[in-house]
Amino acid sequence: MDKIRVRRRILEILYERFVEHPYNRTTPKEFKEQLGISLRDLNYNVIYLEDKGLIELQKPLEGSIFVGARIMHRGIDLVENEYEFDIMFPAFKRASPPANVFTQFTLLIDSIEVDGSINSDLKELIIENIKQIQNEFKKIEPSYAVVKKSLVKVKERNIEVGKKLQAILKDPIINKILADSAKKELENI
Repeated sequence: MDKIRVRRRILEILYERFVEHPYNRTTPKEFKEQLGISLRDLNYNVIYLEDKGLIELQKPLEGSIFVGARIMHRGIDLVENEYEFDIMFPAFKRASPPANVFTQFTLLIDSIEVDGSINSDLKELIIENIKQIQNEFKKIEPSYAVVKKSLVKVKERNIEVGKKLQAILKDPIINKILADSAKKELENI
C-alpha cells in the first residue's frame, strides 16, 4: 500500500475513534491490525502526520516511537472537508467485503468446532486457515496469494469444508477484491 493511502487511512481511523470518544487513543498494534503494515512503515507515516499538525502522538519515556495517537483539530477539519481531504490524500476506491461475509466465516468456524467427524488436530489447522483468510479481508489490500494458499490448505484437509469456504469466497464483491489483488500481485512480479 502506498504512503498516501496509509496516511489517509490513519487519519480516517483516528477520526472514527475521535467520534466514538474524543480522548481515546489508537495504539500501534491497532493500527498494524487494521492497516496490515509493518511497524517501521507505521512509524514514519505517523511522524509525518504529526509534523503536519494533523495528529498527536503519545510518546513513552523510552523505547518505541509512540504508544498511542489521536487526531488533532487540523486533522478533524481536513477529514470533514472531503474536497480538501481528497486533494491532500487522494481516495482510492476499493470494494469492501460485505459485512455478512465475516458472519459467514464465523458460522463456518462454529460448525467445524461442533463437527464430530473431524479430529481435533485437523479442526485446529482448518480453523487457523479460515481465520487467516478472514484476517486478510480485514486489511485494506488483502492478498490473493494468501487467500488462495489458505483455501487450498483447507481443501486438502477437508474437501467439504473447502467447498463451503469457496462458496463464501464466490460472493461478487469478494471476487472483485481478489481479482484486483491478483492483478496487482502479478504486476509486481
